[in-house]
Amino acid sequence: MTTDSRSSGSVPPRHPGAVSAGQMRYDVAMDVGLVFTPSPSGSPSQAPDDQGQSAVDNNGYRGDLDRLIRAEMEAAHPPNTRRAYERAVSEFATWCEQRGETATPPDPMMLAGYVISMRDAGYAPATISQHIGAIRTWHKRHVHGGSLDTYPASLLLRKYRRDLAEAGKGQKQAIPVTPDALRRMIATLDVATVTGQRDRLALTLGFCGMLRRSELVALRAADVTPTEDGVTLLVRTSKTDKESQGRVVPIPPQRDPDPVTLTAEWLDVVRDGHLLRKITRTDELTDEPWRAGGVCDLVKRCAREASLPSWDRYSAHSLRAGGLTASLRAGVPLGVAARHGGWNPESAVPARYARVADQWRDNAMQGVL
Repeated sequence: MTTDSRSSGSVPPRHPGAVSAGQMRYDVAMDVGLVFTPSPSGSPSQAPDDQGQSAVDNNGYRGDLDRLIRAEMEAAHPPNTRRAYERAVSEFATWCEQRGETATPPDPMMLAGYVISMRDAGYAPATISQHIGAIRTWHKRHVHGGSLDTYPASLLLRKYRRDLAEAGKGQKQAIPVTPDALRRMIATLDVATVTGQRDRLALTLGFCGMLRRSELVALRAADVTPTEDGVTLLVRTSKTDKESQGRVVPIPPQRDPDPVTLTAEWLDVVRDGHLLRKITRTDELTDEPWRAGGVCDLVKRCAREASLPSWDRYSAHSLRAGGLTASLRAGVPLGVAARHGGWNPESAVPARYARVADQWRDNAMQGVL
């Protein structure tokens, strides 16, 4: 007598080539280099099966080698990207498992249902888009038979964005820091303390260097070179520098604040290691690098204490966007400003800030009435 799998409470039959949520999470962990342990004896590798037990990989050394190569390939991606993609795929796998479905190959309508679920849970469109991208990438690497059809999911995401915009809840960009706002933010700091001196330098270099927060906290003392014309920063790698060739950011002296003077003074405090470091509550400098989230917290706190309008819309990106906008308003060509900030030549972001910078100077209604 044949027993229906659903009525008996067992897992429903799988699609040929389907992978369980447990195996999917294991593969994701393997991809980002969290699980792989090479076996010196060449014995079979172990991977968790559906019940969380060990399933033998009979591929032996070749299986281990394939996993090592995959882990190394994944390690080529920035750590933040790897963590975000791992989390996205794992959450999708859990969502499918809770509904008695397999996570891969993901059915296009199941992916669309996942988008609806995230929408109803209040996730931002950017987060949902990231999840779709992560699932599509995982499918490409682990499932044969063509690319994943994400059209239904993308269509729902487009509608979600339109609904938010019509309700006045669309995505809001970070407000660029203006030179005056930068000075007001620095004025809130106690520069008699080590913490205040570090924070003042972080705000100034982030603005004048048009640096991403990850680039700012990655700087080392050895990456800073004082010159007769100013100071140069060596950004060793970045979001758009896939080959990690690095770029040199030249920063000339300024009136107030002056990044050259502030950098020279800080180099008397920090002579090697990371330029910006964690500081204890007793105002003592440590050897640990400052976290990128600390930059965002700093900007938001200073914007609030400086009583800047809409202070809650300021973030670490406000420094980078502010430096670009200020340079464009000063008449610097768009290409020169974009290159200074390390934007991808094909990126539309610098042009968007250029329109913001020109919206009053080249206003169609200027002097009409």
